[in-house]
Amino acid sequence: MHIFERHIMSLRSQALAVLAANQARAADQSLGPSDRDAAILNIDEVQAMLAILDCMTPNLRPKEARQIAARIRALLEGRKGQPLRIGCL
Repeated sequence: MHIFERHIMSLRSQALAVLAANQARAADQSLGPSDRDAAILNIDEVQAMLAILDCMTPNLRPKEARQIAARIRALLEGRKGQPLRIGCL
């Protein structure tokens, strides 16, 4: 397995761990509504990141790489309160 693929798998497993933690926080009734809402927003962001990671291949063309980088920047800049749908090219 190439180093690139190992990095993608590692990022994906980390994102899945964050997703599980946020799902647990969103369902935790002992937390306040604002904490649960923040967890739900984090779930949307992590799901968008997983969609990006699912699109990654070791042989990306420069145009595809730029588009994916733009999607990641949009995700990191945060569009709080707006649904973020990111799929493969």
